[in-house]
Amino acid sequence: MIKKISILMVIMMMVFLVGCVDNGDTTTDTGVEADTLDSIIERGTMTFAMTGAYPPFNYIDTDGELIGFDIDIANAIAEKLGVEAEPVTVLWDGIIGGLTSERFDMIIGSMAVTEDRLKQVNFTEPYYYDGAQFFGKADLDVQDISEIEDAVVGVVTGTTFQNFLENMDNVKDIMQFESDIDNMRAVQQGRTDGLVTGLLVGLNGIENFDMPLEPIGDPLYTEACAIAIRKEDPKLLEAVDNALQEIIEDGTYAEISEKWFGVNILEN
Repeated sequence: MIKKISILMVIMMMVFLVGCVDNGDTTTDTGVEADTLDSIIERGTMTFAMTGAYPPFNYIDTDGELIGFDIDIANAIAEKLGVEAEPVTVLWDGIIGGLTSERFDMIIGSMAVTEDRLKQVNFTEPYYYDGAQFFGKADLDVQDISEIEDAVVGVVTGTTFQNFLENMDNVKDIMQFESDIDNMRAVQQGRTDGLVTGLLVGLNGIENFDMPLEPIGDPLYTEACAIAIRKEDPKLLEAVDNALQEIIEDGTYAEISEKWFGVNILEN
């Protein structure tokens, strides 16, 4: 009888221990809820996502290296945190899902802050502002996108630009692309009347990729771009916000911005 009771106690203890391992508890030994910041510091790396197809903010160069403004900003923030930055390239349409499912620690990929996105993730203070701009061929002969009848306009899937165009009565078709490089080529090939993208991205494409486009009309709207972090990571949000403020105050941000744009885009 004693032997049976002993065996039963061992089995119950094993079940209890397995339960402790598998219950997804995120508290530390001190009873304080754990945060992704703790994991980042422990492993010494910070993973961040972007598409890798949004030059000059993030893109793959001719040598196959991932470079751009966002990459440099991520590296500078990681340095302030005392860790290394590790980029992860993701299709834009699934990037928030990738963050909430913990495939990476944050999004540093020129993501605009919107009410819908704020329901899913938190954002740092903006690290730059950009205008949504319509670009078309020089011979389009219009002063504004609203003048084009039955317009066919390209966007990257899942962007705020797509949502905006859906509310324009004169836009007949919105063609979706995985990158703005493909988006610009579609205009070149005559498949679309033009595209909507960030003003800085479009101007970069004209200058550095020899795209025969020009901005038409004023920016459609201005948006703030910030770093997205999971809602359950308040410590990480505060740490990244503080690091961002530090690189702005010590001149690192200005150096990075001058490198990619020739100006401090946070002040323009």
